[in-house]
Amino acid sequence: MLHGARSPGGRRLLYAVVTLAVAGAVAGVSSVADAAVVTGLHYVAIGSSFAAGPGISPVQSSTGAAACARSSNNYASVVARDLGADLTDVSCSGATTANVLTTSQNGLPPQIQAVTSATDVVTITVGGNDVDYLGSMGAYTCQNDGGSTCASVDRAAIDKAFADEPARLQNVVNAVHSAAPQAQVYLVNYFTILPDSGTCSGVPLTADQVAYERSIATRLAAATATAASAAGATLVDVAAASHGHDACAADPWVENGHPPTGRTQYHPNATGMRNAAQVIEAALAARGQVRAAEFRSGIAGKCVDVAGAGTADGTPVQLYTCNGTVAQRWTFTPGAGGSLRVLGKCLDISNGGTANSTRVQLWTCNGTGAQRWTLGAGSSLVNPQSGRCLDDPGGSTSDGNQLQIFDCNATVAQQWTPTT
Repeated sequence: MLHGARSPGGRRLLYAVVTLAVAGAVAGVSSVADAAVVTGLHYVAIGSSFAAGPGISPVQSSTGAAACARSSNNYASVVARDLGADLTDVSCSGATTANVLTTSQNGLPPQIQAVTSATDVVTITVGGNDVDYLGSMGAYTCQNDGGSTCASVDRAAIDKAFADEPARLQNVVNAVHSAAPQAQVYLVNYFTILPDSGTCSGVPLTADQVAYERSIATRLAAATATAASAAGATLVDVAAASHGHDACAADPWVENGHPPTGRTQYHPNATGMRNAAQVIEAALAARGQVRAAEFRSGIAGKCVDVAGAGTADGTPVQLYTCNGTVAQRWTFTPGAGGSLRVLGKCLDISNGGTANSTRVQLWTCNGTGAQRWTLGAGSSLVNPQSGRCLDDPGGSTSDGNQLQIFDCNATVAQQWTPTT
């Protein structure tokens, strides 16, 4: 979990987050006790360094995070904050498929043990270390830079390892399905590292080496696609999405062979992880685990709206005539409790307040209790932290009336029906 960070509004960032949905009946007036039973979408992230995010600050404070170089801004962390997922991230730099299934790493148990019958979503990025993908690229770079302690590259061993790569990946997906039959599994492939042709000063590889590394990338992507199809996982094609954002590009999603101090050679950067998170979120939407809707008020013709379609932190969230614009199109996750997101940010209670009449606003998604909501009885939107409901002050019908939280009372001023 991410502990101790604070937003400009002073709210404490807790990396236990939930996502909006119909969560059990909240009869009559909601209470904190009612809200406390609401859980989020249970998300487990499995994989190697391309999932963990080495060199991207800050490092998580979760168990084993430092040893695994697991970032609080890797794609899983971004997805969790955006969608309000309850994240268990066990990804670890250097992991192989064996470290997922059977073999401990850095004193940590096999990653599969994090997957349980309660898990809803699993993302997996693994397999590159089984075929020495990044290791071989790093070895070639070291050799060409004149290094004295460079590793060697055994192409015959790599080629042999590829023969069983689809089966290894399929075994990982099958193990996840066995541990969590109800979970949706997303097999996320590796970022594109090399340009389609040529190279650059930041990627000091010979033409032969570049061609060979491209062949590894192509074969790894094919093995991942084969495993996804055979084992019933959803392929998330980050390789395609990152095409044109390689290590030589003007807008790279990965570091090159000579990264700045503290960054990790040939690995995703923070921009890449943010973009990968968007690709994953789109995949969840395609599978029906995320959807977008207007939240229509019990007051006819009115919706939850962001004032002026603003995106700045602190922009008021208000009542406004329904108009179908992006300022009224909120993303949420059916079946759990948690965040409402629009324009790339979340519905937030000002300064994390819990008192009646505390206003709500748009704010950077951070997973705090101030951004948790669940759909209760009578289409109310309940904030579990306060036990209060999203409310149109005074039951106003005026456009621009900033919304607030207030004791749940089952009036039309607290009815918000998701409408697609």
